[in-house]
Amino acid sequence: MANTEGRQLSPAQTADRAGTAVRSRLRQWLTDPIAAQTDSVSIGLHPPTERLVAVDPDAARAWVRLWQNYTGPGVVGWEPRRWPSFGTQDVPVRLRLTGVEEICRSAGAGARWQRLRTRRDALAALAAADHFPAVVAKNVKRWESLSDIDFTRLLATASWLLTHPDSGLLIRQLPIEGVDTKWLAAHRGLVDSLVLGATGSTDLGIRTLPPLYEIALLDDAILPGMPRVFAATIDSLAALPVAPSRVVILENREGVHALPPIADTIALHGGGNAVTSMAHFGWLADADADVVYWGDLDTHGFVILDRLRRRLPHVRSLLMDPATFQRWTHLAIPEPAPATEAPTILTATEQQALADVRAASLRLEQERIPWAYVLERLAAAGLAPT
Repeated sequence: MANTEGRQLSPAQTADRAGTAVRSRLRQWLTDPIAAQTDSVSIGLHPPTERLVAVDPDAARAWVRLWQNYTGPGVVGWEPRRWPSFGTQDVPVRLRLTGVEEICRSAGAGARWQRLRTRRDALAALAAADHFPAVVAKNVKRWESLSDIDFTRLLATASWLLTHPDSGLLIRQLPIEGVDTKWLAAHRGLVDSLVLGATGSTDLGIRTLPPLYEIALLDDAILPGMPRVFAATIDSLAALPVAPSRVVILENREGVHALPPIADTIALHGGGNAVTSMAHFGWLADADADVVYWGDLDTHGFVILDRLRRRLPHVRSLLMDPATFQRWTHLAIPEPAPATEAPTILTATEQQALADVRAASLRLEQERIPWAYVLERLAAAGLAPT
């Protein structure tokens, strides 16, 4: 048992013990308001021993007097002590706090609890599901930190979305006072959590603008009259009436603009893992087109190549070989967060390049490779400029 001699708690010091209870039980109180009213905390006051009274009787009397004059929350429990040298003395031994209000007031958090309770009640009213109060309590750190204005916006947003679960509107079209695209983007996680708790789905019933991917017609005869480079959605790209002999998919968009004219060839900005969607294009997957992938010489580039090859087994890589990496290593930079996924269907040459990249912990971005070297390798790969 810990030695508590000489550790008498003053009324002010009990606030720390009550504060510990607030921190550990707050979510439970918010989840179950009825149980919160019957919860209790008993704080031992550690009255002085007979030895300490003998050493400093004035300090002992002063400490007892503090508790005799105590008017704060809770009930002070007193017990008699029979000491041979001083007779029988009544001393305070514990402070018992009952109910969330008393515990919070003792911790100096009375106003905070009232504010939390008001906000909790407003959020809990959004949905009738029995488990919803627990969802609200789980997110307390998020909604407690909001300003009053932002909390009002949160209520209005969640209420509108739950009332209109299939609006199909774009974010900018939402008719919610004070809420714009930036506000919803900044608080999307909290809104999603509340909607998920209320409906079982994070689908807000709204639309977002689809990403656009750039395409370069390296031969203007493929689609006469179209711009050389333009951007479109995945669905629009899939529907293009084209049948090129060659398709070059690049991880980054700069290369799409930089590539020279090449006969009967299209270049696509893969944008990372979007290449897996492009693999389903009918004019690419179902055709006899020669498909070439050129990605960064880093772990993520090889993972993307591996995923693309799972859908297009005939895809070949460009400038993703050990010779390119070794020749231009001085232009590489450290790779901050290497991919953890292990590719399984790379060629032996690609596997060696990946091993070199991992060993060096570097990434060689495709744009960094000198352009004269790129043109040489394009020609060697059957993609000579026209």
